[in-house]
Amino acid sequence: MAIAGAGVARPRSAMAGGLDIPDHGTQALGRGGAFVAKADDGTAIYYNPAGLARQRGTKLLANANVYLSSFSFQRAGRFPGDGADGDTPWAGSPFPKVANEGGASVAPFAALSSDFGTFDRFTAAVGIFGRPSVGNRTFPFGVDNAPSAARYDFVQSRTSYLYPTVSAAYRVAPWLDLGVSGHLVLASIGRTWMSSIDAGQCTSHEYQPCDGRANLDVSGSSFGATVGALIRADENLAFGLTFQTPASIDASGTMTVGAPEKFDGKVGQGAATVATKLPWTARAGARYVEMAGDFEVYDLELDVTYEAWNGALGDGMRLSVPAVGSLQRIDNFIVQGYRDTYGIRGGGTWNFDALGGVMSARAGAYFDSAATRFEYTRIDNDTLAKIAGTIGFGYKKGAFGFDVAYAAIASIPRLVGDGAGLVRPLNLAENGRAVDGSGVVVGAINEGAYRGFTHLLSFGVSVTFDAFFGPGRANELPLWEGGPSGSLPHEEAAPAEPSESQEGTKSDDDKKDDVKKPEEPKKNLEVPPEQPKKKDEKKDDEKKGNKPQNKKEWWEGLD
Repeated sequence: MAIAGAGVARPRSAMAGGLDIPDHGTQALGRGGAFVAKADDGTAIYYNPAGLARQRGTKLLANANVYLSSFSFQRAGRFPGDGADGDTPWAGSPFPKVANEGGASVAPFAALSSDFGTFDRFTAAVGIFGRPSVGNRTFPFGVDNAPSAARYDFVQSRTSYLYPTVSAAYRVAPWLDLGVSGHLVLASIGRTWMSSIDAGQCTSHEYQPCDGRANLDVSGSSFGATVGALIRADENLAFGLTFQTPASIDASGTMTVGAPEKFDGKVGQGAATVATKLPWTARAGARYVEMAGDFEVYDLELDVTYEAWNGALGDGMRLSVPAVGSLQRIDNFIVQGYRDTYGIRGGGTWNFDALGGVMSARAGAYFDSAATRFEYTRIDNDTLAKIAGTIGFGYKKGAFGFDVAYAAIASIPRLVGDGAGLVRPLNLAENGRAVDGSGVVVGAINEGAYRGFTHLLSFGVSVTFDAFFGPGRANELPLWEGGPSGSLPHEEAAPAEPSESQEGTKSDDDKKDDVKKPEEPKKNLEVPPEQPKKKDEKKDDEKKGNKPQNKKEWWEGLD
């Protein structure tokens, strides 16, 4: 394990935003994570719960992100110690490069939403998801018959954050939807690293025979909420806003320390607590939509995100272990140097008819700022700034929808120069302080070059149960009120006049039937038809200059 400055550098779980890899949802990922002003599937419980308000029917969504990360660290300098010592033959040689060996990790997402077949303006949902991240980062204990240069920082993660969630949304006005998600935050923090146990018997602060393997396994829970709004200015413009509250977590469990080769004291397992905090997060997005009647042809969206990591972990967190065998009072305030992050996401979707259904092509890109200052860079999380390009495809027919997306995520390389690092080894024999067995502050272990690249694949399937029984309420409300007339989906509306595009699909026989014949004047059976004048009579009248006489009633000439 390692410390930052004078405090203990705690193993950190993988987070989203500037801490590790965002974001959730196959549809959202394909469009660069720009989804706050769209939020029209089950991932609305995460991005913007207000997006549920116009989702009619009962729907199930299941997505999974698969991460393949190649994060690496080349430590600057050489191993300390004496190469003539048979216990440390690698002393004096350059530090070897270490890289993540954890393989693929999976982050699932599931949500079920419904209007209960009754409501026109209200939708509720339940779901569960984890923080989008590379969840099984694993670095070696040793490389090329030498100890890992980063073993005091981090070796392996077994951490997860799960969010069982209940959400509700309501269409307050034709132009405004509001929503809220309540989250139960379940934290399980598991980390493995090497700690120095130097009680004065070690020849240097990185003397491998004094290493003790440490395993931390703690868990805790908290609560949080996400509130959101969707504003629809007109048929073509929509704006989204969300705010996620911070969550404080007090986790408890155990810390187990293995016996070093050279240590006369006792080790074992002891009770441990960790106090940590997740930041508040704000998102905002603007979206332009091009419609053809009630069909969405394409849309473009631009989002910004902000995560307040400085307020959550700028001063660090606390690890407390009363006793592990003869190791006593490990209790330190952790300084990690986290800072607030911001992100920019842009992308869109093009929809078209294909294969008897609707095909969607998506593309986007995003940027996330770095989550730590240079001097606190470590390998336990990818806190580097990131830039990514994304693509995605979807197909929907009847009750089923299928989506796939890919993101190529490049972490911007970082070099922590000599004398600039502030992450130092943890000495469990000295209450977890950054000192050797003589009480002298030890050198930093995080100076060097950091690089990372992640391939992210996402797969999704959705089911609209109402479609099994006909279209009914399964159709979502249009982008604006309820269509141009303001009617709701279940209300009967007057048949619309056929459009030119519809007329173009009719056969010639149908067109002939559509031509209306002129209506013949209706006969009044009570009025006898007027007898036409003969041609000679008309001429005589014109010659005499006679003016037309008032018409007689039909009965006056009768006998």
